[in-house]
Amino acid sequence: MTANSPLKKLALAGAMGALMSVSGLASAHVTYNLAAGDTFPPDGSATGPWSDGDPGYIGNLPATWVAMIHNDGGVANSQTASGHGIGMGAKAYKDGATNWGHTADYGLFELHADAEVTITVSSDGSNLRPAFGLWSGWDTAGSSSRHQSYLNNGALNPMAASPLGTTLALVDASAWTFAATQGTTATATLTRFLTAGNYTLILGGYDGTVGGANLAYTATISAAASPVPVPGAVWLFGSAMAGLVGFGKRKTAENV
Repeated sequence: MTANSPLKKLALAGAMGALMSVSGLASAHVTYNLAAGDTFPPDGSATGPWSDGDPGYIGNLPATWVAMIHNDGGVANSQTASGHGIGMGAKAYKDGATNWGHTADYGLFELHADAEVTITVSSDGSNLRPAFGLWSGWDTAGSSSRHQSYLNNGALNPMAASPLGTTLALVDASAWTFAATQGTTATATLTRFLTAGNYTLILGGYDGTVGGANLAYTATISAAASPVPVPGAVWLFGSAMAGLVGFGKRKTAENV
């Protein structure tokens, strides 16, 4: 009975880890802002109502969706925002010499564990050249507003913190990208190693040849699995095995 206890502890630790992983995947989801109003929800509509639970966002920018990325427990996780009327302005990210916040879209995500994260934004059947920038944090300012131009998104000037009067921080000065082409299947992709926490995407079309204020898109956030801490029982079991191997070698040497 005593000899089997390390194995029992190891099995129990494995079972608990599996349960935690399943629980994390079950709670991973995307929730959408259902606020009434024009095509783009008005400033201050961050309180929702939300399609799948209140994410706790309190900023003034009208976030249209929030993805919960539960990549902890050693399990990779990917969530996609699509449908629900989400769209972006055809030239919201770069319109010649400026950028326009009022036709941009705002997506947020919560990352549960440090990981390499790939963000993919694609045209959803619309004639779009998607682009986006990534910032750290969720806005908490009560005075931020999309109804202004912003230059510090990387397309025109080096990226900087606090775009559109927000409390957002830099991930790095080049955390932005745009699709190489315009069209119904155009895609923009950005990969970064991110620490656990909250992040914000400002999304818009990149200087396209077509106008339009609500061109449909999809956004996928894919996070690699976080490392799983090795339970103490594993180290105990390993030490015991090493001791048994050493004891066996000594016995063999004595019998020679």
